[in-house]
Order: sequence, then C-alpha cells, then structure tokens
Amino acid sequence: MQIKAKVLSDAGWKDVVAKNKVKDNGVQKALERLKRVSDDDHGEVEKILDELAKLIAQLKKDKAVAAAQAVIKHLTEMMASVESTQREAAKAKAEHDKAQKAKAEAEKKAAAEAARKGDDEDEEEAGSDLLTEKLKPLLKMVAKGERMHALVAKSGKQVKVLLSRKPIPPARRKLLADELGGGSTKYYPGHCTLEAGVTTFTLAAEVAGLSKLVKLALLEQTGLRVNKLKCRGEDGDDDDEDSDAPAGGGAADEAEGEDDGAAAGSGDPHQEAIVAELAKAPEMWRGTRDLLQFNVDALRRAIEEQIADEADDFVEDVKAQLGQLDRVFQRLDQRLSDSLAKARDAGSDEERAGELGISRAIVADYLSYVKSEPLIRHLDANPFGVATNLEVTLTGSLQQLAKGLV
Repeated sequence: MQIKAKVLSDAGWKDVVAKNKVKDNGVQKALERLKRVSDDDHGEVEKILDELAKLIAQLKKDKAVAAAQAVIKHLTEMMASVESTQREAAKAKAEHDKAQKAKAEAEKKAAAEAARKGDDEDEEEAGSDLLTEKLKPLLKMVAKGERMHALVAKSGKQVKVLLSRKPIPPARRKLLADELGGGSTKYYPGHCTLEAGVTTFTLAAEVAGLSKLVKLALLEQTGLRVNKLKCRGEDGDDDDEDSDAPAGGGAADEAEGEDDGAAAGSGDPHQEAIVAELAKAPEMWRGTRDLLQFNVDALRRAIEEQIADEADDFVEDVKAQLGQLDRVFQRLDQRLSDSLAKARDAGSDEERAGELGISRAIVADYLSYVKSEPLIRHLDANPFGVATNLEVTLTGSLQQLAKGLV
C-alpha cells in the first residue's frame, strides 16, 4: 500500500525501537504487511489498520514504553496516522463497492436486454416452423411419455398450439396471435403429457369445448392426427371421445392404448367403474399439481421481475419470503398419487378396497387443508396480475376424485 504518512514507515519505527531499547510487540511486522498490501485489497487494508491500532494501544500501556517519551510521541503520531488512513480506506472501500454494484447492475441489465433480443431473434428465425415442422417431433415425444410445456392460443373458433421442452417465454404469444390473424386472443398456458394413453393438455383456464379445437389445430399444423386427446382445466376435464382415426394416423398411434385394469374381467360393474376411474386418477392428480406449480412459478417470476431494481437487502428478504410459496405443494404431496396407483394396480377387489380407503382419507385431508390454509387465498388474491386459481382448481379436482372413488 502506498503510505502517505512517513510515521507509518516500518524502517522509522525500527529505528525508534533500537534507539530507545524497547520491545516491539508486533507493530514492526504489521507495518511491513501494510506496505506490501495492495490498495485494492480493501478488506486486508482495514484488517491491518485495525491490528495496528490495537498493538499501538497495548504498547502505550507498557511501563518501559511509557517511560520513554520519544517512543510515546512516535506512537501517538502513528495512532493519529492510522486513524486518518482508516477513514481514507473506508471511503475508498465505499466508492469501490458502489462502483462494483453499479457495474453488476449494468451487466445484469445488459444480459437481460441481450436475452430479450435473443428471444426476438429466435422467434424471427424460427417463425411458423415452431408451429409446424418443429412441433411434430415434440408431439411424438409426448406420445412416448415425455412431458412438454404448452401454450394454446384461441381466437374465436381458431386455435394454435405451441409445445416446448423449456418454459415458453411471453414473447411467443405474439407468434401465435400473428398466426391467428390478430384480433382478440385468449392464451392457455400449461403442460402436455400422456395419461393412460390420452394426450392431455393441463391448462390454466376453463377448457369446455377446447379439446376438439386443439385436436383439429394439431392436425392442421402438423398433419398428425391425435386419436385420443383431452384438455383439463379449472372446470375439470374436457374429453374428445372421437377415436375413429385410421390405423397409422400419426402421433396418436404412439399415444393410444387400452386400459386393462387388474379387475377388468371381474364382471362386477361397480368394480369395473372404479378400475376405469383409477386408470386416469393418479395422472389427473399429478396434472393438477403440475398446473398449479406452473401458476405459482409464474407468480414467483412476476414478483422477482418487479423487485429487480430494488436494494439488494430488500430483494434478498423478498426472495426468502418467496420460499414459503412451496409450502402448499409440500403439504399436498405425492401420497395421493402413490395411493391411487396402488389401488389401480391391486391384484384383487379386497386389496383395492383397502387401498381406496386410504386414498379417500388422503383426499379428505387435502380438502380440509385447502379450506384452512390462508396462504392459498393470499396467493389467489395477489396484486401481480397472475391468476393462480389454487383454491378453485384444487377443490374441483379433489371433489372430482372423491366422487370417482366411492
């Protein structure tokens, strides 16, 4: 470090100690370290100065040192210089930290702008291919059991569908709107997966009458006919029972399958109805959780975007509070899906009946929790423009499951 005060010279202190025959307690080494440390190493500079101040104070209390007036004078001057240098170092550190913060914020904004431009460029390059040629392999992957992010856009009776392995950015909505010819467009975000041989779109909206439109849109966009398809939303399932497609009709051939539950041949109409319900119940509950997790994640992103320019300590505090958003999903866990799957795969009516009792108890427990958890209503009433719809979706899904398990 460049020492401005001559009194903080290690050589000068060495002469004082030698001439007055006093014992050094470490001041010499501290001064040597101060001379070698870089001005940019603000933390080390402050550490050495603090250490020097303590060592000087200790020496001044020593009887032999106190008797040597020249040493006391030198130590007093050293202490004054240390305190002055501490103030300068603190000021330099504050300016450095401010500059680093400004640089980090500038880089963050530049990265966000670059990402935004990248999205725009990707969209321009991809164009309508995302809705046609690039949609085909994704649709076939769903037919093989993979789960995709989905965005459905609807204008009047016209629908366009977009699938993606990664979350779909808001910029993609313009692409869909343009393909629909503009006008009033409603968007349905969610996921697409295979449930018991049925291509299922789990969407954050009411979906009545949407399944046939989605099926037609996929046929028009890709030339692939999905034999079995349904949409699930806040108003329950919307099934398209049309299964008259010819063999070799496309993606549907890979997605299609017949339900053959453990008791399919039991001859008991009630048991067969239960088995049919259980064929889709585990995936239905998983789909409900996935949809709501998607909505809560959207809320989390909206909050983080709004506070991005706030002070660091405020941002960290808010992010810590956002951790509570997962509390609902930790409580509404995988127990129900696991129990429903066990009941579905039971080897006998008796075994199935026992597991169904457990499933019904879990459903009742979940419903009670949904009614009593204030966080659910707090999230649904959020002021960030994100419709989480937790209470209505959870209640509707659980009540539908309860009816099917009686």
